[in-house]
Amino acid sequence: MLGLATKEAIKVALAFTSAIVLALLFGWEKPYWAAITVVTLAANESYSHSIQAAQNRIMGTIVGASIAIAMIAFFAQERMLFIGTFILLAGISTVMSYDRRHGYFVRITFIVCTLICFMGSFDDITSVNMIFLRLQETLLGVVMFSLVYRFVWPINSEVNFYAQHNSITEQLTELVAELTDCLNGKKEVSIDQLLAHQANLAKMTESIKSQSLILDLPSAGSYQLSHQRKQWKLLTIASYETIERLTQWLEQAKSIVDNADADADADADADAEVIKVSLLQAVSNEDSLIQLNEKLMQSASMVTRIQVAKDYLLSTSTRIDKNSKTFTDINVTLTWQELVKQWDIALPLSLRIKDGLIVMAALATSFALWIYTPLPNGYMFPMLSAVMAVNLIALPKFIVNEALVGICIFGALVTLEYVFIMPSFTEVWHLAMFYFVNIVVIWRLCAAPQLALQKMIGANLLVVLTMSALHLTPSFDITVSLNMLVQVFMAIALVRFFVGVFKEG
Repeated sequence: MLGLATKEAIKVALAFTSAIVLALLFGWEKPYWAAITVVTLAANESYSHSIQAAQNRIMGTIVGASIAIAMIAFFAQERMLFIGTFILLAGISTVMSYDRRHGYFVRITFIVCTLICFMGSFDDITSVNMIFLRLQETLLGVVMFSLVYRFVWPINSEVNFYAQHNSITEQLTELVAELTDCLNGKKEVSIDQLLAHQANLAKMTESIKSQSLILDLPSAGSYQLSHQRKQWKLLTIASYETIERLTQWLEQAKSIVDNADADADADADADAEVIKVSLLQAVSNEDSLIQLNEKLMQSASMVTRIQVAKDYLLSTSTRIDKNSKTFTDINVTLTWQELVKQWDIALPLSLRIKDGLIVMAALATSFALWIYTPLPNGYMFPMLSAVMAVNLIALPKFIVNEALVGICIFGALVTLEYVFIMPSFTEVWHLAMFYFVNIVVIWRLCAAPQLALQKMIGANLLVVLTMSALHLTPSFDITVSLNMLVQVFMAIALVRFFVGVFKEG
């Protein structure tokens, strides 16, 4: 029986290969654009998220192409004015890309604008042809991804939603029961245990963020969820507020245990073992005990009501009894719009502006290197620098370092395959099998969440370094691939330099 990760790898490889083969059969010049679209959509956590990303990608292609045409029309003969406007656009796009809902749309808009501006060679006809080709390739990638994911081992996003909601309710029930035992003196507790509970609550919050995205998307494949959306939003808000209350409760309990630990260290020799104390005995006064007990009882009551309401929703088909009192006892302080707004912007404005300035500095340097040093492949270096800067700026430094390692590993492996295997291909199915096997291997080996970036790097390098083999008249020139690999590495290294110097974390 195939595992979930293996099935996912096969689906991605099937959509990826189908997109390339169909693009070649249609006589389109850059089939790797369709393949990259498939990879980008497959990197999302659910089918509903992928469909939203597909919509943003199509709209971003249209808007980015429009901006590119405007820049070409006004600045084609003004090099420095074009560069200055382009760098400013990169900074603005970076600041706006942190928006939770529209960040991907902003990034893809800038990327498409970059590709059209540089690859169109400031020629109106070439640029327009490239715009239509890009849109065709994007649509092909979206269609192939949708068909494969809909009919080959389909996974319903709403099923995942229900499973996540059940998991959160069960975890909250267990946590409330354990904390009640600690408060009643039935269990001892340590600082490490309280910190572990807080970390688990933080993971639940991230899961709720994912659920909120599903509730704001079209309900693909779930007629029931589409009719119960209002009720599930209420339960999601209630779960979030319960997590917040329990987090505050743990903070208060942690300060009590801290004081008890200090007293224990003063009275006895410090041991290497973790100090555990009875929370009931550690509470300094009766008022604090009553306050902790009331807060915990409120959370327990809310979790019970959420469980009852959730069971009621899952037991009904589509209709909700308007006279039912199941939801009347669930009182929340936030509206859905207020809850979602908390997650729309991930960083304060000052940090987003700082990241925008870092991107602008990196691009200014890349243009200077392009103008004043004899870099090969013409416009390729500033174009790659722009794409890498906008995509990598939001990542921590260590992940950018991992990107460099991934480029070295996957770049070497793909280049060896390009030199020793691909020149022997004589049929389209040879090419299809090559990409299919490689994508399955990359997606399966990098199935762990911490390797998600490496998965994207491997899949993108697979098509970027072998793009000459995807031309309608294929060619196999190792110089082109090596130059591309070097420039990709240089672009990321340049971005890493400015991130390392000016960015914290």
